[in-house]
Amino acid sequence: MNTDLLNCQRMTAGVLFPTRQFQPGELNRLYATVTEHYPYQSLQHLPDGVRMANPDGDCIVQGGQIPNPGRLQVNENNIFHFEPAKEKALDLFEIVSQNLKIEQYLTFGVKLTAFLPMEGPTASEVIENSAFASFRPVLDMLGAGRVGCGLRVVIHNNGAHDLKIEPFFGDLTRLFIELDVQHHEPFAALPQLEDKMNSAFRFLNQDVRAMLSEMG
Repeated sequence: MNTDLLNCQRMTAGVLFPTRQFQPGELNRLYATVTEHYPYQSLQHLPDGVRMANPDGDCIVQGGQIPNPGRLQVNENNIFHFEPAKEKALDLFEIVSQNLKIEQYLTFGVKLTAFLPMEGPTASEVIENSAFASFRPVLDMLGAGRVGCGLRVVIHNNGAHDLKIEPFFGDLTRLFIELDVQHHEPFAALPQLEDKMNSAFRFLNQDVRAMLSEMG
């Protein structure tokens, strides 16, 4: 397994904030401001907010309804480099928060999705021959037709890390890796989020990469 081929392709970053009621006018003005910086081609009004989107991703702003909090989320698809995707998300957080006067936040989360091409054995075979090698006879008790199996690891250390490693069932020549890191402490300063995003990316590209190298 050549872990140098590990490639982060999708990122979701989001914050929750105390419930707010937004007016259509301020959301339209927000869209006009955002599109001065980022070319979101469509604006969809939601019952409690808006979704600004283009084929490569979107930005969702919802005020929430008590007891559900508001949500600001940026989704980036088909990213080639983490750094510009991160900078875009942080910039959008600032633009939206300033325009809608959001000053307090409840939680922050970032999800990274990566793929690792296999050379030779399929992703299913790599996992079963390593992590599940001694457990394979037990898996066989489930019957024939097994396409593959995966791992899920949850770690509470500098945020709640939820790591999934499994074959990409749409293409077994690739391994699917998803890392979801949640920080549940309320905060008021957006700049601190950059360190949390960098930490998640390092965990994926250093710790997870090192573990994968032991599996292959």
